[in-house]
Amino acid sequence: MNQFNAYAKYYDDMYQAKDYVKETDLIESVFTRFSTTPVKKILSLGCGTGTYEIELAKRGYTITGVDISVQMLEQAKVKIKQAGVSDKITLIEGDIRKLHSLGQFDAVIMMFNIVGYLHTPADLTAVAAGVAAHLPGGGIFLFDGWYGPAVVANPPTDRTKTIEKDGSKITRITHGSLDSAHKLVKISFEVIEEKNSKSTAHITEDHPMRYWDIDEIKEALLAGGLSLTKTTAFDNIDAPVDVSHWDMQVIAAKL
Repeated sequence: MNQFNAYAKYYDDMYQAKDYVKETDLIESVFTRFSTTPVKKILSLGCGTGTYEIELAKRGYTITGVDISVQMLEQAKVKIKQAGVSDKITLIEGDIRKLHSLGQFDAVIMMFNIVGYLHTPADLTAVAAGVAAHLPGGGIFLFDGWYGPAVVANPPTDRTKTIEKDGSKITRITHGSLDSAHKLVKISFEVIEEKNSKSTAHITEDHPMRYWDIDEIKEALLAGGLSLTKTTAFDNIDAPVDVSHWDMQVIAAKL
């Protein structure tokens, strides 16, 4: 399972335009519509730098976040302290495929395509089994990922993004290629940081990401003790998945 290393330093900068508030609204709407019991205590898998978790904590939830990347968790700790929600969030370093007993939760989330880092159905089944062990009957598991038919219909292309920060120019070049035999989008991030037209940092990091068909998600979840409730468009839980958009939401529940 891949993890963020040197690229972690630039992660939040590159996604500063992402609307976490709106996406947290969506998470709450899933809880309201699909959970059989009130959600107060959440387990977050692949919590990264903690942005979703901070927003949820501000809304009164208690969250335990698990991530395999020490670098991402270190950034999360700083942000959580700055946000004043340290009493609401617990962070744990670990592999989400090998969850130890962390207690019971009302819901589990796995946001921002963490499922893409699970490269086989067996990996997803292992996660599902861990999720099921931490949920009551009917408890909700929400995650997002890349919808296979959409990825195949709209293959990845190279992209460049540049931002300015503290007098430095940071450029990220994303190289993407399709490995259809393994259902992977092979992503390589190249980040160049410059100050006064001189390079101060230059890193590359590979992040192969898996895309998924709905049937294989359903089977992998079922093998882990979860039932697939619904798959939807990422930004609208009333809209179906669509071959014109990679992103989808998956809502499951413990059997």
